[in-house]
Amino acid sequence: MKLSYILLILNLFASLFVKSQDTLALKNLKNITCLSIDAKGNKYLSDDSYTLYKYNVNNKLITNVNNKSYGNITSIDCSNPFEIYVFYKDQNIIVFFDNMLNIRGEVRLNNFQMNNVSCISRSYDNQIWLVDMSENKMLKISKSGKKLIESNFLNSINQMLTNPFKIWEQNGQVYVADSTSGIIAFDIYATLDKTYPINTYSSVTGNSTHFYTNQKGSLIRYNKLLKIPTKADLEIPKEAKLAIHNENIFYYFDNKIISIQP
Repeated sequence: MKLSYILLILNLFASLFVKSQDTLALKNLKNITCLSIDAKGNKYLSDDSYTLYKYNVNNKLITNVNNKSYGNITSIDCSNPFEIYVFYKDQNIIVFFDNMLNIRGEVRLNNFQMNNVSCISRSYDNQIWLVDMSENKMLKISKSGKKLIESNFLNSINQMLTNPFKIWEQNGQVYVADSTSGIIAFDIYATLDKTYPINTYSSVTGNSTHFYTNQKGSLIRYNKLLKIPTKADLEIPKEAKLAIHNENIFYYFDNKIISIQP
């Protein structure tokens, strides 16, 4: 009991203080729609004109590519810095780019009867995690479309899980974030591990110890161990989305990326 109380106090003090902020404004962009940062600090981002960009750690534009035929970019996963996974939800297509944004392949999910995929990510072994609401399951598939692993029906885990918008793998767990019912954690065999009743709305990121979410303009830090949310001492735009790199949290909106050191 005493240890739990100490951990609670430490969590509250650590969560409420933001050390500094840095703002990056990208002149050539009007509206950043997705942002992902690789292990080296390179930024991969998209805008609402169907363009994918790469900026280096010094925020210099390295290259960009525009593929209007694929439509709007839904998510970018650069957890493997040599193979970038880009999901185009409207077309139900995953495209693989190298680190200079040359196309190296694609998966057309409709070809494999996965017709209502809400989110995708890379697995540790360079396969694909996804949530297919037509099957109401989380799946792991190969790049050839073969099903490798599948979860139980998601509505048997949580009947309120109706709008999953993000999936990611981290430290041997796979997380699914739903805008109404919180975050569900699975092991790498798609077996339910934990549930986190946190309001994620439409943006969430996380590291090994915490989730971060934008709750209508409030930056919330959620301790995974204690399952306790705390509010940071700053307000952010309600429409801002979140990303993470090392210990820095990033929120972005319009043409701006702001980094926070919590």
